[in-house]
Parts: sequence; structure tokens; C-alpha cells
Amino acid sequence: MKKILGAVFIAMVLGIFAGCASKPTGDARDTSAYQQNLKMNLPAWADVQFKSGWNKGGYYWKGPVDEAGFFASGKAKYSDVSTSTSAADLDGKAQIAFFVKQELNAIAKQESDAADSDSKTQTAYKDFQSSVAQVKISGIIRVDRFIAEDGTVYVLMFVPSDEIKRAMPSDSEFSQKVMDIYVNGLNEDKD
Repeated sequence: MKKILGAVFIAMVLGIFAGCASKPTGDARDTSAYQQNLKMNLPAWADVQFKSGWNKGGYYWKGPVDEAGFFASGKAKYSDVSTSTSAADLDGKAQIAFFVKQELNAIAKQESDAADSDSKTQTAYKDFQSSVAQVKISGIIRVDRFIAEDGTVYVLMFVPSDEIKRAMPSDSEFSQKVMDIYVNGLNEDKD
């Protein structure tokens, strides 16, 4: 039973990574997450993580934030709206930290692999991984909140690219290169 539950959990985690790591193409209204949220009377951004550049056409979110950054939603349901909102905010912040760190590590791995077995690059890569694991991203703000009929509070959180850059290590040429690639990707396909 434990093996089955473990396999299901791993499959779910891999599915989440696959869904967030690949760039959405076409119209966001054609995605299953958008359609599901529509059917459930939820905002398009509920349970979705996206870069500001991916918000092409404003389908994920039509709010006033017009700068490079990363959006993630959080949710919680407790006995009162205030507690639920606080917990949802924490969930959204954790989602942002998790996905930003995952993407940075993926970019760092690609850059490290591209440099083959250069020992200097491999050392810089390992140092970067250690630094990223300990990073605390501040400056994350709530830009929207939705309360569902069942009392679940959904929040949309945003962190500007400047805050991500400020939090991440930039003590080496390798770190700087990874950050530049990441920040340039935040605005990819932006109107």
C-alpha cells in the first residue's frame, strides 16, 4: 500500500513539474486548467503558476501588474476568512519559492551541461545549487483574492523579477548568467 501511495505521489509531483516547466502555447482559454476553473466558477488563475510573459492576452489574469515577474496561486479553507486568507497567502508564497527555485536549478543544470566537464563550471553549479536552496524570496505580494462558495479562499501572489534577482546569489559569473536567462524568460512572448 505504501509503495502504491508513494508511486501516486511521485506521479503527481512529476505531473506538476511537467505542467509548470513547459511553456503554454496558444490561447490560455484552450487549456484544461482554464476550462476546469470556468466550470467551477473559479478565477482563471486558481491553481495556476505562470510567468508574466505567459499572460498573453490577459487570460490568466487581467490585473494592473505590468512588470516582469512570477505569479502563483495559493488556497486554504479554515473556519474563518481571515485565517484562510493568511494560510492561502503562505501557500502562494511557498508555491512561488518552490517553482522559482526549480526553474533556476533547471537553467543552472542546462548551463552546466552545456559547459561539458569544465571543473570550474561544475563547482560554480554546485555552489549555485547550495545557495538557491537557502534563499528566502521577499517582496511577494497578494494581487487578487477570491472566496469560493464552499469557503475556500484562493489568492494570487506575485513577485517582481527585481525581488527574485535581489534574493538570488550573484556572486559568480555563472550565477549572473543563470539569473539573466531566467529574468529574460519572465517576459517571453509579452505583448
